[in-house]
Amino acid sequence: MHSAPTGAETKKQKLTEIYEKYRNRMYVTACRILNDPYLAEDAVHEAFVAISNNLDKIGDTDSIQTASYVIKAAKSRALNMIRQKVCEMPTLISDEDAKEDETALDSICEKENYSYIVSAILSLDEKYRDVLSLYYLNELTVAEISQLLSRKENTVKQQLARGRRKLIYIIEKEALNNEK
Repeated sequence: MHSAPTGAETKKQKLTEIYEKYRNRMYVTACRILNDPYLAEDAVHEAFVAISNNLDKIGDTDSIQTASYVIKAAKSRALNMIRQKVCEMPTLISDEDAKEDETALDSICEKENYSYIVSAILSLDEKYRDVLSLYYLNELTVAEISQLLSRKENTVKQQLARGRRKLIYIIEKEALNNEK
C-alpha cells in the first residue's frame, strides 16, 4: 500500500512540475535581458529559490497566473542583476538632442535588418547596451528602465541619447564600408 504524499512531497512535486514546464521560457527571458547565458542560468536559479519560498501562493501549475508569475520572477532577477552592474552617469543632455537622435535612429531602424541592429546594440559598451536593450528590445519605457535600474529618468534619457548616437555611428560606418 502507498501512503498519501506528505505536504513536503506535494510541494516538491509542484516545484518539479513548475521547473519542468517553465524553466526554458524563464531562461530565454533572462537571457534576452542579460545577454549572457551563464548569468541567465543564475537568474533562473534565483527565481526558483524565490518561487520555492512562495510555493503556497501558487495554485494550478498550468494556469496563466502561474506562467506569468514564474516568468516575472525570472525577469525580476535578471533586471536585479543588471541593476547591480550598472553605474550612473552624471552628465545630462537636452530633450531636443534626444528627440533628434531618436528620430534618426528610428529611420535607420526601418531600413536595417532587426538582427543587425541587435548585433550593433550588443557591441556597445555595457552602460549603453543595457539601456538600449531594455528600451528597444524589451520595449520598456524610460520610467520603467529608471525604476528597474535605480537611476534618475534624466540619466536614462541621457544614456539612451548617447547610446543612440554610438549606434547610429556604428550602423552608418558599416553602411559606408558596405558601399565600398
